[in-house]
Amino acid sequence: MPITLMANQNAGAKIKVIGVGGAGGNAINTMIAEGIEGVEFIAINTDIQALESNRANQKIQIGRNVTKGLGTGMDREKALKAVEESREEIMHALQDSDMVFITAGMGGGTGTGASAFVANVARSIDALVVGIVTKPFNFEGKPRQTLAEEGIKNLKEEVDSLIVIPNQKIIEEIDKKVTFEEAFKLADRVLYNATKGISQIITKTGHINVDFADVRTIMKGTGDALIGTGFATGEDRAIRAAEDALTNKLLETIDISGSESVLVNICSSGDVTIEEIEKANTYISNKAGENAKYIFGLVNDSELEEGIMITIIATGFKKHAARKEKKEEGLLSTKKGNGQIQIFSNNSGKIYTVPSDQELKNLDIPAIKRRQSDPENSLKIDEDFAELKSADDDKDIASDDSDFNYNELKLEEELKRPTFLRRMMD
Repeated sequence: MPITLMANQNAGAKIKVIGVGGAGGNAINTMIAEGIEGVEFIAINTDIQALESNRANQKIQIGRNVTKGLGTGMDREKALKAVEESREEIMHALQDSDMVFITAGMGGGTGTGASAFVANVARSIDALVVGIVTKPFNFEGKPRQTLAEEGIKNLKEEVDSLIVIPNQKIIEEIDKKVTFEEAFKLADRVLYNATKGISQIITKTGHINVDFADVRTIMKGTGDALIGTGFATGEDRAIRAAEDALTNKLLETIDISGSESVLVNICSSGDVTIEEIEKANTYISNKAGENAKYIFGLVNDSELEEGIMITIIATGFKKHAARKEKKEEGLLSTKKGNGQIQIFSNNSGKIYTVPSDQELKNLDIPAIKRRQSDPENSLKIDEDFAELKSADDDKDIASDDSDFNYNELKLEEELKRPTFLRRMMD
């Protein structure tokens, strides 16, 4: 019986890197200069001069009628109109993409205003979309910072995973005598490492193979992501490479403990030992936590010579943190139903229900008549109202040294009095 071997599914995985705006264009220029195999580069900008000097294989000038070939001048609304005008051209450029990286600088016009739209187009063709963006320096001012945060928020809603690089970290972590141009190249280098790390996982076949399906499983719809790459030679190189991958000081501060999913890819020239593999993976899995979905790959790369390179993708850690925070602090939310608002609180484990308007009106009926006409429901209303009032009063009264609630007792006694007596006392 003949056996048909399936073609390498990674060979057909199409990866495209899109630089949106000036900063995004500069980032892909650095990537092209450094070299990444198996990816296609696309530059998108309103600025025709910036596009002409870009090294991308494909360039898309957006907003020809909106900006007339100029920049957007920190006007994200203008950038959005410009990119909307070019939707069909962008759709055509992204056609058949399996994975799309979108890189941009947040806080300006084009990158901030157009990136989310580009991500939306990429998602519409079912591509895996990863955003890698920078935040402004502190000295660039509050307006730009605010614009950047809004841009990040919008982009996060459209991408599967997002990596944020604060430019301010560059100033805090490097030699102050480094030139401005060199400092920006460091940020571009982080973008390059993240992009190369993922693309290498997909395009290189290894002894323990990780393919595009694994990457998609790890990164699809996960929100914030950490993608770190570490390199080391010499003694304890595996552990040091793993530590380096998890401690990139130019990335937004992220703790991977409690991650839902972790993908680890180890590259060496072929001389990596089983002990090194075990130590590196144990170190990383201990950091992530025992409940993480863990995928491990091993690839040979002769160019590494005596070095070892480890790429780590961790996702789902902010979901874990959010669940933990809700568990510890309680969830306050409102839910409409049957004319009621339910307030969920962790105050002594109670759930208070605000009575409906009709139930509140019923309190004007003398208690004795309420209980005669509907004894079960009347008692429930009185108890609910007492608990709600007690919870409200507790906000203003310190009770750290006692579990006894005098306000609740007082209100309980008050509600037991006939209605006409309460009115006389009022």
